[in-house]
This record gives sequence, structure tokens and C-alpha cells, in this order.
Amino acid sequence: MAARKPRRTARSAPSLFALAERQIVALYDAGVMSPAVLHHVIAAYADSAIDWNEEGTLHTVDGHTVQQAVVLVMMPARGLKGAQKDFMSIVGHLAASEPRANAAEEDAEPEEDEDLLSQLSGDDPPSKGRVSAKKSTSAEPKRAAFNPLVGARAVPTRNKR
Repeated sequence: MAARKPRRTARSAPSLFALAERQIVALYDAGVMSPAVLHHVIAAYADSAIDWNEEGTLHTVDGHTVQQAVVLVMMPARGLKGAQKDFMSIVGHLAASEPRANAAEEDAEPEEDEDLLSQLSGDDPPSKGRVSAKKSTSAEPKRAAFNPLVGARAVPTRNKR
């Protein structure tokens, strides 16, 4: 299935964000989006003058924006409540540059940003608050990550002998 796209009234050259958005949505819809693939796509735009804050126009086949799709791929256990902020952090990390700060991001807590960046880099140094939280939740089973075979059914076979 192709991504849903609103009709354009004026013909103009697409922006860099529109091109990146089209690539990300196409890869997500095809089911081949992974953190490694996403890293290569975003790294390709790292040296360009792309405006990652631009409002997207495309939606995935399951109705997510490109920002939400990136957050779902990179941090599946994280909610979509702050998808735009998480998206900017992910892009900044993958492009190996600091995300641009705007007025909406200035009021964010720095502790959350540090946790997010440590999760993206794979480093998970336990902080004082997280040590006690881990001890209390260690009795709970770990949540499973994305599994494309959940809900799959076996194909019935018939003996043709």
C-alpha cells in the first residue's frame, strides 16, 4: 500500500524534508524500517540544510505521521505523547549534531533528555533514581519488543497424495 498524500494545489519542488519524509514513510510502509536503516536515511541528510521541524504531509498506512513512525521504530516502548520532541532528539542523535532548540523544547526537563540520549546510544548507566526503580520492577517480566509474527496463523496444508 502506498502512503496517503493530500492533494497539492501548486506544483513546486519538494523540500528536503518532503523527500526525507517520503523515504521514511515508504520504508516504514514496506516493513523494512529498522534503527539501522533509519540511521542511514537520516545520516544522508545530516550535512544538508534540511529543516526537521517542518510540518509533514504524509501518513503511513496505519495513520502515523513520520515523526511518530520514527519514534515507534527507534523506541517502541516509548509512548507517542511527545513524538515531536522525541523525533527531534532522535534526528539530532542520528545526524551526530545537537537538535535545534525551540521554545517548546526549552521547558523540557534535562533529565528526560539525558535518559533519552543514553537509551539511543545504547549506554544505560544507572542513575540514583533509576536504581531504585529497577529493583522495584525486577519482579515484573520484561515487555516484549515488536514481533511481526504476533497474531500470525499457520497456513493449512492439504495432502495431495
